[in-house]
Amino acid sequence: MIKLRPIILSSMTLYWVLSGCSLQSARTVAAPEPQPEILIQTPAKPFPTETLYSLLTAEIAGSRAQYDLALSNYVQQARETRDPQIAERATMIARYLGNNSVALEMVQIWVKAAPHNKDALANTSMAYMQAGQLREAFEFSRRLQDEGGEPLFQNIAANAASLDDIQRALLLNDFVTELQSHPEDEQLMVGTGILLQQQGKYDEAMNLTHQALKIHPRSIPAAILEANLLHQLKRDQEAIAKMAALLEFYPDNTSLRQQYARILTHHDMELAQEQFTILTKQLPGNGDMLLSLGIIALERKDTETARKTFEELLDRDLHISTAHYYLGRMADARNDLPEAIIHYLQVESGNDFLSATINLLDIFVRQEDFLSAQQHMNRLRLRFPDQSEALYVLHGQTLVKHNYLLEADVVFSEGLNSFTTSTRLLFARAMLNNQRKRIAAAERDLRQILKQQPDNIAALNSLGYILADRTQRFDEARVLLEKALKLKPDDAAIMDSMGWLQYRTGKYPEALELLQRAFAASPNAEISAHLGEILWLLGNKEEARRVWQAGIKLTPNDPVIQETLNRLKADL
Repeated sequence: MIKLRPIILSSMTLYWVLSGCSLQSARTVAAPEPQPEILIQTPAKPFPTETLYSLLTAEIAGSRAQYDLALSNYVQQARETRDPQIAERATMIARYLGNNSVALEMVQIWVKAAPHNKDALANTSMAYMQAGQLREAFEFSRRLQDEGGEPLFQNIAANAASLDDIQRALLLNDFVTELQSHPEDEQLMVGTGILLQQQGKYDEAMNLTHQALKIHPRSIPAAILEANLLHQLKRDQEAIAKMAALLEFYPDNTSLRQQYARILTHHDMELAQEQFTILTKQLPGNGDMLLSLGIIALERKDTETARKTFEELLDRDLHISTAHYYLGRMADARNDLPEAIIHYLQVESGNDFLSATINLLDIFVRQEDFLSAQQHMNRLRLRFPDQSEALYVLHGQTLVKHNYLLEADVVFSEGLNSFTTSTRLLFARAMLNNQRKRIAAAERDLRQILKQQPDNIAALNSLGYILADRTQRFDEARVLLEKALKLKPDDAAIMDSMGWLQYRTGKYPEALELLQRAFAASPNAEISAHLGEILWLLGNKEEARRVWQAGIKLTPNDPVIQETLNRLKADL
């Protein structure tokens, strides 16, 4: 809560005190911190009465936690008076409320009125950085350094990952130019190294990092950058050893330990879990550390630690949806389906929402609870109407996965009643009809797609393959597949379809060449079934067995390979 001290009015002057604790929440990692007590004097010229009352209204609003009203009044008066103290106050409240655009406008007034004020320069650099205008942020950090303040060079460089290569190159040039004037500045050296790293210039970045560590041997930022570079250069063991040694000197440095733990996740999950356990104690209540610990524990099958960690996240109201998702997965794995359903239903948003929906739908279908599945998907369509088409596809494909083909047909057809031209639903129903050997129905849906999108590669390939595999309409199949190959000549699935057509029309050498290319480009069970079959019929049975075995290894119990073996009476 912001506790704003009141304004004390007199006929001649206006005073107010900024409480440092009142705006503490406005700080970010590298943000300048307001002084605990700053007495701001009025300018020699008194404010008009209207201004005084507007500021009084702002202070009263702040004391009543009406921060939007307080900000509105301060912004209005900052614009009218161009007073640096009022602009400063407006900046701090805007930052507290997360209104970055207003904070940027206010800080521009502040720094223009007080161009040598270190707080103004620091806040301006921060505001430009948050707005993504990094070269402007750099310029104000440079000015801040000239005034003896602590610049934000390292943070600015870290934020440059979102820039394109040209913008980043311009920013890098700014850093290099400034580094020439301050060749031993730690922040400039590390910031320049980060930008070189982002440009993929790892060797140059490493050389600069080594220079920084030679001048600043205990520099944590330089050490973390070195570890990142070693990781990208696939020299993780060196990175791990260096960071472990540095942690002996700085065991309480959580940034260093976090980087150490993250690199360990690629090599030693047990030790990584130990490090994240330490971090959860060093940073109590940090949701990111708890979540990392839970995921790693789950990966290591340490289910007790994982469960306790995810439940702690729920207790602390941190990463709630993600915690429910993983607890749902754990319940699902031990076949406690009622508990899994409860958790999955509470995944509200975020990266895990789709996976939770798929898993929940899968549970309903496995239990043959088609009504619950239908009701849940109806609720989701009402909640996310723009995703309704995709939800029909997801529902139908889940039913297909568990071989409930009639039910899937109903879902796809229902979806097409609402989305009559949906190529996704038409294609999904066509594949279902092909699986059900309803060739005419499959062809109708694929022809409808091609009527809307004549160059739809998936439809061209699928219809061409169906005609080659299930009919004698080889000329039609060839036209479709030749067009698909022309559009995407290196696609393994299309090469497989054309190879199968060549096989079906007796052109074995051409078929063999195409299928071998397809399998080399994308080895999978279906292509291995086709390639194995032609090798077998050409008398190369040992090679055929090797190809089939490779396909089975990729997809054990694949029905296409098994059907091929049975039809040819072949053995492995």
